[in-house]
Amino acid sequence: MARYGADQNKVLGLYESGLYAEATAETFWLGEVIDHSVDDAEGLIESRYMGTTSRSFSDFDQGPRDVTGTLSYHPVDMRLPFLALGSVVDVSGTNISSHIVTEFDSDKCQNFFVSGAGTDMTVPACFTIEDSKQAPGTGRNFIRTIAGNVIDTMKISASEGEKVTVDIDYIGQTCTPSSGASSSITDPDIAPYMWSDCMLTLAGSSMDTAKSFSLETNNNMQVNHYIGSSALGRFYGRVIAPPVVGNRNHTLSVTMDLPSDDAIWLYENKYKGNNSFNATLDMDADVTATGSKHATFNMSGCQIVSMDNPSVLEGLNETTLEIRPQNIDGAAYDSSFKYNAWIPA
Repeated sequence: MARYGADQNKVLGLYESGLYAEATAETFWLGEVIDHSVDDAEGLIESRYMGTTSRSFSDFDQGPRDVTGTLSYHPVDMRLPFLALGSVVDVSGTNISSHIVTEFDSDKCQNFFVSGAGTDMTVPACFTIEDSKQAPGTGRNFIRTIAGNVIDTMKISASEGEKVTVDIDYIGQTCTPSSGASSSITDPDIAPYMWSDCMLTLAGSSMDTAKSFSLETNNNMQVNHYIGSSALGRFYGRVIAPPVVGNRNHTLSVTMDLPSDDAIWLYENKYKGNNSFNATLDMDADVTATGSKHATFNMSGCQIVSMDNPSVLEGLNETTLEIRPQNIDGAAYDSSFKYNAWIPA
């Protein structure tokens, strides 16, 4: 009997609905995946009723299916972070393409949900994840294909001396098992974004002593299992109807050595004075040419909601800021042909 070794695990992305982003492939490289877990809940309803003459349960009935997952990886592009933020427009080039993301609200239909169509589907871009564990022999692979995924929360983070990390919490519609061959994917051999590629700017001043940051977007997705089996004109049965976006929350957390040039105005003017400002996260990993691998997140209407400034016995004094941006847009330039495999409606 073979067992599943970690070296044979593979997690990749598949396009859904409409036009494939790559001309010759249905799969895409997520990045350097370091962890992936799926909670595939069958929602069985335990029943106990009179007349069975037994203290044990009577039976189980099929209840609502819910599929959620978490994904952590070191990114080589900003595909999933941008899909979490909003509507993506791609301008494809021969070697380098540009990707522009803007926020959208629930009055817009950005993408279709699991190959469906209709302007009532107010969900962000959906995609499929294939998680496979491979073993020798025919029909012995353990493959789960999670389709109709939308991003509930997304966090980009980095600490000094480390790779940038993206953490995704997603909501799926279906999880289908199989034991055949897994989809093929080729490692593009592109270096991931590093901490040293990142520069954080607050109100026009570069935070040169920043040691770590995290930028999180929470879409507060709402899901429903409607009573009607043909809700919204589609058959859903036990699976969820298209999720609906809730209130959007952005949070930027920064830890840095307290800079003498910036401490007072950050504390007095921005935090105590409750004055809003703009911020920028610039991730510049250009290697072959200007704009070959570069991503920028522009944050507006930022408010510092907490600023911790402890005094210590030795070493350097640190400060930790929690900042709430009101809105975020961004741009990325890299070798990914397209982020968005669908046609916005």
